[in-house]
Amino acid sequence: MRRSRRHVRMPPDLTSLFDVLFIVIFAALIRATAAQQVAAAATAPPPPVAAPVPLDPASLHARALVTLDHDLAARPAIVVRVSAAGTVTALDAQGATTPLDVPLLEHSPDPDVAVAYLGDRSAELRICRIAALHVGAATLARDLVIVAPDRALADLPHALFDGLHRDIERCLVEQQALAVIIDPAAAPP
Repeated sequence: MRRSRRHVRMPPDLTSLFDVLFIVIFAALIRATAAQQVAAAATAPPPPVAAPVPLDPASLHARALVTLDHDLAARPAIVVRVSAAGTVTALDAQGATTPLDVPLLEHSPDPDVAVAYLGDRSAELRICRIAALHVGAATLARDLVIVAPDRALADLPHALFDGLHRDIERCLVEQQALAVIIDPAAAPP
Protein backbone atom coordinates (compact mmCIF):
# COMPACT_ATOMS: atom_id res chain seq x y z
CA MET A 1 0.00 0.00 0.00
CA ARG A 2 1.25 3.01 -1.02
CA ARG A 3 0.20 6.23 0.15
CA SER A 4 0.34 9.12 -2.03
CA ARG A 5 1.59 12.12 -0.70
CA ARG A 6 -0.09 15.05 -1.75
CA HIS A 7 1.87 18.10 -1.75
CA VAL A 8 -0.05 21.16 -0.85
CA ARG A 9 1.41 24.28 -2.13
CA MET A 10 1.25 27.29 0.06
CA PRO A 11 0.97 30.71 -1.58
CA PRO A 12 4.08 32.88 -1.16
CA ASP A 13 4.17 35.37 1.68
CA LEU A 14 3.76 38.87 0.21
CA THR A 15 4.38 40.78 3.43
CA SER A 16 7.98 41.66 2.65
CA LEU A 17 7.02 42.77 -0.86
CA PHE A 18 4.44 45.14 0.59
CA ASP A 19 7.02 46.49 3.05
CA VAL A 20 9.51 47.24 0.28
CA LEU A 21 6.80 48.83 -1.86
CA PHE A 22 5.71 51.03 1.06
CA ILE A 23 9.29 52.19 1.72
CA VAL A 24 9.87 53.06 -1.96
CA ILE A 25 6.62 55.04 -2.20
CA PHE A 26 7.31 56.82 1.10
CA ALA A 27 10.85 57.82 -0.02
CA ALA A 28 9.45 59.10 -3.33
CA LEU A 29 6.91 61.25 -1.48
CA ILE A 30 9.60 62.70 0.78
CA ARG A 31 11.78 63.55 -2.21
CA ALA A 32 8.88 65.15 -4.05
CA THR A 33 7.99 67.27 -1.01
CA ALA A 34 11.62 68.39 -0.58
CA ALA A 35 11.86 69.32 -4.26
CA GLN A 36 8.65 71.36 -3.98
CA GLN A 37 10.01 73.21 -0.92
CA VAL A 38 13.28 74.02 -2.72
CA ALA A 39 11.38 75.29 -5.75
CA ALA A 40 9.08 77.37 -3.56
CA ALA A 41 12.02 78.85 -1.67
CA ALA A 42 13.80 79.73 -4.92
CA THR A 43 10.79 81.52 -6.33
CA ALA A 44 9.75 83.21 -3.10
CA PRO A 45 10.97 86.78 -2.71
CA PRO A 46 13.66 87.19 -0.06
CA PRO A 47 12.46 88.48 3.27
CA PRO A 48 12.70 92.25 3.50
CA VAL A 49 15.93 93.47 5.05
CA ALA A 50 15.47 96.26 7.49
CA ALA A 51 17.55 99.24 6.49
CA PRO A 52 19.92 100.30 9.23
CA VAL A 53 18.83 103.38 11.04
CA PRO A 54 21.32 106.18 10.37
CA LEU A 55 23.03 107.27 13.56
CA ASP A 56 22.88 110.85 14.64
CA PRO A 57 26.10 112.91 14.43
CA ALA A 58 26.57 113.00 18.21
CA SER A 59 26.42 109.19 18.43
CA LEU A 60 28.81 108.82 15.49
CA HIS A 61 31.20 111.29 17.13
CA ALA A 62 31.13 109.38 20.41
CA ARG A 63 31.75 106.05 18.65
CA ALA A 64 34.61 107.53 16.62
CA LEU A 65 36.28 108.83 19.78
CA VAL A 66 36.02 105.42 21.45
CA THR A 67 37.49 103.73 18.37
CA LEU A 68 40.34 106.23 18.18
CA ASP A 69 40.98 105.93 21.90
CA HIS A 70 41.33 102.14 21.64
CA ASP A 71 43.56 102.42 18.58
CA LEU A 72 45.84 105.02 20.13
CA ALA A 73 46.04 103.24 23.48
CA ALA A 74 47.31 100.11 21.72
CA ARG A 75 50.20 101.95 20.04
CA PRO A 76 53.59 102.14 21.76
CA ALA A 77 54.63 105.73 22.46
CA ILE A 78 57.85 107.38 21.37
CA VAL A 79 58.44 110.63 23.23
CA VAL A 80 60.68 113.16 21.52
CA ARG A 81 61.84 115.82 23.96
CA VAL A 82 62.59 119.23 22.44
CA SER A 83 64.28 122.19 24.10
CA ALA A 84 63.19 125.80 23.60
CA ALA A 85 66.60 126.38 22.00
CA GLY A 86 65.51 124.12 19.14
CA THR A 87 67.30 120.85 19.94
CA VAL A 88 66.02 117.28 20.32
CA THR A 89 67.40 116.51 23.79
CA ALA A 90 66.12 112.98 24.41
CA LEU A 91 64.07 110.13 23.03
CA ASP A 92 61.94 107.92 25.32
CA ALA A 93 61.02 104.63 23.64
CA GLN A 94 60.54 101.03 24.70
CA GLY A 95 61.14 101.87 28.35
CA ALA A 96 64.54 103.51 27.77
CA THR A 97 65.67 107.11 27.48
CA THR A 98 68.29 107.98 24.89
CA PRO A 99 69.96 111.38 25.36
CA LEU A 100 70.36 113.26 22.08
CA ASP A 101 71.69 116.55 20.81
CA VAL A 102 70.09 117.00 17.40
CA PRO A 103 69.62 120.59 16.28
CA LEU A 104 66.33 121.57 14.68
CA LEU A 105 67.16 125.25 14.07
CA GLU A 106 69.95 127.07 12.25
CA HIS A 107 70.86 130.68 11.86
CA SER A 108 69.90 131.91 8.43
CA PRO A 109 72.00 134.33 6.40
CA ASP A 110 68.71 135.91 5.30
CA PRO A 111 68.17 138.91 7.63
CA ASP A 112 64.38 138.62 7.19
CA VAL A 113 64.38 135.02 8.47
CA ALA A 114 67.13 135.03 11.15
CA VAL A 115 66.38 131.43 12.29
CA ALA A 116 65.27 128.58 9.99
CA TYR A 117 63.88 125.12 10.74
CA LEU A 118 66.28 122.42 9.50
CA GLY A 119 63.50 119.92 8.82
CA ASP A 120 62.27 122.13 5.98
CA ARG A 121 65.62 121.66 4.23
CA SER A 122 66.47 118.06 5.18
CA ALA A 123 64.10 115.11 5.66
CA GLU A 124 66.68 113.48 7.95
CA LEU A 125 66.19 116.31 10.47
CA ARG A 126 62.44 115.95 10.86
CA ILE A 127 61.02 114.74 14.17
CA CYS A 128 59.60 111.40 13.03
CA ARG A 129 62.66 110.59 10.91
CA ILE A 130 64.92 111.28 13.89
CA ALA A 131 62.72 108.99 16.02
CA ALA A 132 62.70 106.22 13.38
CA LEU A 133 66.49 106.35 13.04
CA HIS A 134 67.05 106.08 16.80
CA VAL A 135 64.58 103.24 17.38
CA GLY A 136 65.87 101.40 14.33
CA ALA A 137 62.60 101.24 12.43
CA ALA A 138 61.95 101.80 8.75
CA THR A 139 58.49 103.13 9.53
CA LEU A 140 56.60 104.22 12.62
CA ALA A 141 53.21 103.02 11.37
CA ARG A 142 52.37 101.28 14.65
CA ASP A 143 53.69 103.99 16.95
CA LEU A 144 52.41 107.18 18.51
CA VAL A 145 55.03 109.93 18.37
CA ILE A 146 54.66 112.48 21.15
CA VAL A 147 56.61 115.71 20.78
CA ALA A 148 57.21 117.18 24.22
CA PRO A 149 58.72 120.69 24.24
CA ASP A 150 60.23 121.79 27.53
CA ARG A 151 58.46 125.16 27.33
CA ALA A 152 54.98 126.33 26.45
CA LEU A 153 54.33 126.40 22.71
CA ALA A 154 53.72 130.14 22.91
CA ASP A 155 57.25 130.63 24.28
CA LEU A 156 59.01 128.73 21.48
CA PRO A 157 60.75 130.56 18.66
CA HIS A 158 58.45 131.10 15.71
CA ALA A 159 60.56 128.92 13.37
CA LEU A 160 60.53 126.03 15.88
CA PHE A 161 56.79 126.34 16.54
CA ASP A 162 55.92 126.30 12.82
CA GLY A 163 58.50 123.64 11.99
CA LEU A 164 57.23 121.23 14.66
CA HIS A 165 53.67 121.63 13.40
CA ARG A 166 54.77 120.97 9.80
CA ASP A 167 56.67 117.90 11.02
CA ILE A 168 53.54 116.56 12.73
CA GLU A 169 51.76 116.67 9.38
CA ARG A 170 54.75 115.12 7.58
CA CYS A 171 54.94 112.25 10.10
CA LEU A 172 51.83 110.62 8.68
CA VAL A 173 52.96 110.96 5.05
CA GLU A 174 56.64 110.11 5.46
CA GLN A 175 56.68 107.63 8.37
CA GLN A 176 53.00 106.53 8.52
CA ALA A 177 53.09 107.63 12.16
CA LEU A 178 50.48 109.40 14.22
CA ALA A 179 52.14 112.30 15.97
CA VAL A 180 51.06 114.99 18.40
CA ILE A 181 52.62 117.96 20.15
CA ILE A 182 51.84 118.24 23.85
CA ASP A 183 51.92 121.80 25.14
CA PRO A 184 53.25 121.68 28.72
CA ALA A 185 51.34 124.87 29.49
CA ALA A 186 47.98 123.38 28.53
CA ALA A 187 45.82 121.96 31.30
CA PRO A 188 45.52 118.17 31.22
CA PRO A 189 42.17 116.91 29.98
